[in-house]
Amino acid sequence: MSLIAVAAWAVPHEVHACSCMPPPAPTVARDQAEAVFEGRVDVVQSSDTGMVRYVLSVQRVFKGELPASTSIVTRSSSAACGRSFVLGKNYLVYAHRTPEGDLGDTMCSRTRQIGTADEDLAALGAGTPPPAPASPETQSREPPRIEPPAAPPALDAPAPATRRGCDVAANSSPAALLSLAVLSPLLYRRRRR
Repeated sequence: MSLIAVAAWAVPHEVHACSCMPPPAPTVARDQAEAVFEGRVDVVQSSDTGMVRYVLSVQRVFKGELPASTSIVTRSSSAACGRSFVLGKNYLVYAHRTPEGDLGDTMCSRTRQIGTADEDLAALGAGTPPPAPASPETQSREPPRIEPPAAPPALDAPAPATRRGCDVAANSSPAALLSLAVLSPLLYRRRRR
């Protein structure tokens, strides 16, 4: 019985390779993509999960809002339709959104090296440059905000109560204030003696 199991295991298994339909026309591929851009491959990051992350410097954008540097994830195996980018080369990338929220690409997309993308560039137009990355020299250096002092109380507002000196109520009569003004110098002279 074990001999049969070994014989069955020894029979060559069918290998499933990536199978793709021909890619659609450039404008159709653009409409189906999440983002379309020209980018230069700057960094390759492999992982143990069977995925590869490529970091690209975005040269121009044909669809989507992208920063000056963006990344694309793809399978590490071409049998799983993973795309292989060459470090330092420029590509026209038709990216889709992965379930994890990253931009992704496969061998089945219309992505190609920029040198072979004449038909695509003619159909897509000139594109737009990505936003410039903020450098320390161009970032505004706004001084710290200094809050203005509190506004003085209104003239008709009652004065706060004090514990020292005289406390003249705001609603005192003019006659009382006049008598205070006349009597205070006399009282002051008396105290000095």
